[in-house]
Amino acid sequence: MLALVGIVMCSIRFRDTIATTLRRHTRSIAQPCHEKELPPMTDSSYATVMGFATGYDIQDYKRFVGSLRNTGYKGNILLAVAPDINEESMAYLSSRRVDVSKVEFIPCTHSIFDDDPGEDHKDDMDSHEKEARSCVAPYSDLKARWGRFPFLRDRLQACKSCAGPVLITDVRDTFFQRDPFASGHPQVQGLQVFEEHVKQTTKHWLVEWPVKTCKGVVYDEIMLCSGTAIGTREAMIDYLDIMEKEMNVWMNDKKCHFKLSGDDQAIHNYLYYSGQLPFAKAIPNRMGIVHTVGYIASVIREKHRDRMEAKNMSESEPYDGTTPGTKPWITQEYDLTDEEGYILDFDGKKSAVVHQYDRFGVPIDLWLEQASGLVDK
Repeated sequence: MLALVGIVMCSIRFRDTIATTLRRHTRSIAQPCHEKELPPMTDSSYATVMGFATGYDIQDYKRFVGSLRNTGYKGNILLAVAPDINEESMAYLSSRRVDVSKVEFIPCTHSIFDDDPGEDHKDDMDSHEKEARSCVAPYSDLKARWGRFPFLRDRLQACKSCAGPVLITDVRDTFFQRDPFASGHPQVQGLQVFEEHVKQTTKHWLVEWPVKTCKGVVYDEIMLCSGTAIGTREAMIDYLDIMEKEMNVWMNDKKCHFKLSGDDQAIHNYLYYSGQLPFAKAIPNRMGIVHTVGYIASVIREKHRDRMEAKNMSESEPYDGTTPGTKPWITQEYDLTDEEGYILDFDGKKSAVVHQYDRFGVPIDLWLEQASGLVDK
C-alpha cells in the first residue's frame, strides 16, 4: 500500500485497540467455505511463501529470505525476480533454496494511459507511474502490480510440492520473527486476509476514491491490506482467479481506470466487503500470522520526526532513549516490542510476519542488520 498521507498525530497505546477490534468482529461478513482439513502438519515442509521481488538488491533478499529461513521454515519459497538480477543475488537465493522465476516485462496493451511519454520524458516519471505503465508477460492488459496476482497463481499451480498452506506477501517491506507455519499454529482453512490498524479504514482515499468512482459504493470498514494473504492451495488459487477477473472488469470500464500502481488495494477491499470472497476471513491486526504495522509505524515515525526537527537533527537519528543497533531499538513507551526489540502480537508472542516495517525508518533497519540476529549477514 502507498505511504500514508496527512496522518493526524495522537498519543496511542496499542493494547487499547483490542476492545475496538473485538467489537468490530461481533458480526461475520463472510464465512469460509473451503473447510476441507489439511493433513496434520508437524512442521512447515509443505508450506509455500511467495512474492514478487523485482528490482531489489541482495540486502532486501537477505532480510526477507534470511529471516524466513532463520526461523526454521522448511517449506517452499517462490520468488519472481527481475530478468537482470545480478549473479550475487542469484547465488544467495540458490543457497537458501529459493525457487526463482525471472519476470519478462513487455509493452502494455491496456488503455489507462492514452499518451506516450516518449524516451525523453521517461526519467521525469515517478516510480508509481513507471510501475503503472509497465506490464508482466503474458498479462499485457494488466498493470504490473495487478499482473503479479495471476503470475503468482500460475507459479502456484505449476508447483507440485506446494501442497500445504500458502502465504503470498510483499517482499521489500516484510521480515519474519517466527516460522509462520510451524507446529502449533492452527490449521489454515479457506483464505485469511489481514486487517490493518483499527484507525486505518476504507475511507482512506486509496480505497474510497477508486471504489466510489468505479462501483458507486463507499465502505467504512477496517482496511484490509492487499500485500498479504494466507490460504490453502485451493483457496489461494480461487482468490487469485477472482482478483484477475475483477481486474479485467475494471480494465474494460474507463471509469475504473486510475493512473495508480497501488489500486489493487481497492479491488481487494471491494471484493471482500461486497461479499465476493465468501471463503475468506478477516483477521484482526496483531491477532494472526501477519502483523501489518504500517499505520502505527507512520504515526511513531512522524512523532520522532517532530522531535528531531525541534532539536535541529535528522530523522535518521535513533528514537529517543535508544542508540543505533541496540536492543531494543524503540522504547517501551509504545507497548509494541519486547525487551529485545522484537515486535509483538496482542498476546505477547512475537509476530510471525511483520509487514510494512519500513515505515519505522532507519532505526529498525539498524536493529535488523546489527542486533536482531534475524537476517543473513
